[in-house]
Amino acid sequence: MASRRRGSINRRAPRIVARLALVLGVSSFVLLAGGGAAQAHPLGNFTINLYDGLTVQADGIDVDYVVDMAEIPAFEEKQAIDANGDGAFDSTETQSYVTDTCARLASGATLTVANATVPVRPATIGTITFPPGAGGLSTMRLECPMHGKVAIRQGETVSYKDGNFDGRIGWHEVTVVGDRLAVLDSDAPAQSVSTRLTAYPADLLQSPLDQRTASFRVGGATDIAAAAPVTDATTTITRSFGDRLTNAFTGLVTTGGSTPLLWMLALATAFAIGGIHALGPGHGKTLMAAYLVGSDARPRQVVAVGAAVSVMHTASVVVLGVAVLLAGRAFTPEVAYRWTTIASGAVVAGLGVYLLVTRIRNARRARAHDMAHTHGHDHEHGHTHERPAGRFGLATLAVSGGILPSPSALIALLAAIAIGRVVFGLALVLAFGLGLATILVAVGFGTIKARSTMDRRLSRRVATWAPVISAACICLLGTVLVARTL
Repeated sequence: MASRRRGSINRRAPRIVARLALVLGVSSFVLLAGGGAAQAHPLGNFTINLYDGLTVQADGIDVDYVVDMAEIPAFEEKQAIDANGDGAFDSTETQSYVTDTCARLASGATLTVANATVPVRPATIGTITFPPGAGGLSTMRLECPMHGKVAIRQGETVSYKDGNFDGRIGWHEVTVVGDRLAVLDSDAPAQSVSTRLTAYPADLLQSPLDQRTASFRVGGATDIAAAAPVTDATTTITRSFGDRLTNAFTGLVTTGGSTPLLWMLALATAFAIGGIHALGPGHGKTLMAAYLVGSDARPRQVVAVGAAVSVMHTASVVVLGVAVLLAGRAFTPEVAYRWTTIASGAVVAGLGVYLLVTRIRNARRARAHDMAHTHGHDHEHGHTHERPAGRFGLATLAVSGGILPSPSALIALLAAIAIGRVVFGLALVLAFGLGLATILVAVGFGTIKARSTMDRRLSRRVATWAPVISAACICLLGTVLVARTL
């Protein structure tokens, strides 16, 4: 009776996934037909981007210092600006923050002229703005004019280093120009390729500039005056399909959920975005397929892994969101994300090594079994070797698929907290995780079907060694993930 019930569950599971996939498809059509207008930061939600524009003058060096923070670090900084915790910024709070922060950033810049250190100090009052970002959150732009006062003479060597936000990921750019003084042998360009962090070149988004220093010699006097700083330009970047999905998901926080119908539509759309997001690189799909090729996992076990992925993904987003809220500027989310990725890759590599050793042993036993029997006897018994689906392997699938929180899901949760819609934000994150898990389950069902076909139709040798190859692939996946993150 129990086995009949389990068989019924195993037969119904693919139909349930198919229905969820239909929901995903319909919701995707709605999504693509009316995607949100929110625009995420082009360099990613974690980045802190710096521009140091040096102008060499006879009485010293001006530094046009600009900080461009993406949504998550801007969210952290806004908690520091709001000193009284009332959720609003008055002129006193804002000015105090700008004054203190510009002084701190100036102390983090090191200027050396003729081997003598020159103090860098704020020149005038800085400015701060909050351009709109994804999910109703804002980014932050801080401009701090600075000056290093020193008599500049021809032939002197000048070096500059920006030591602020050390370890934070982002775009770092330094430029050097002379104001009626020639600049010689400079290792920094004269023009900003990002237009002072307002128009990032699309072809450099995957490998942003990382220049924090400049070194040059001062030449003789010239008649060429330094050009005025370029005013903010309109960023023109072609958004990828993935960027549009991220923008649409985070935009649901402010555009959906006002009525029960919109609640359901927003949740279905979040589910669809999670599923489409899972179709991109990573997210455990390859690991799921490689593991199941060499195990006898059943559909109910695959569904259990999918459920665990959904729960773990939601939990990881919530934990990271709470850390951002409580720790503020003392917590760097991208560092936690990086180490979590390394840990996940190490677990996957460990699983690969374990499976590789186990499956090589099983393959040798199967080969010895084949050699001990006649061909007729072999055909009679077929493929008798067992490939158990251990709990460690299934748990590893759940960890690798759900432990890494999606930055867009984190943005959505923080945006929901910022506008007081915490329950709605949590529901969106959970629906996103369910969509991601559904794709993993679908991949699992497809792999189980392919494995069954492989056992029936392929030669005994191929069927025996395919699990070994898949185990090697798992080991390689984990190793590549760790190496790429490092």
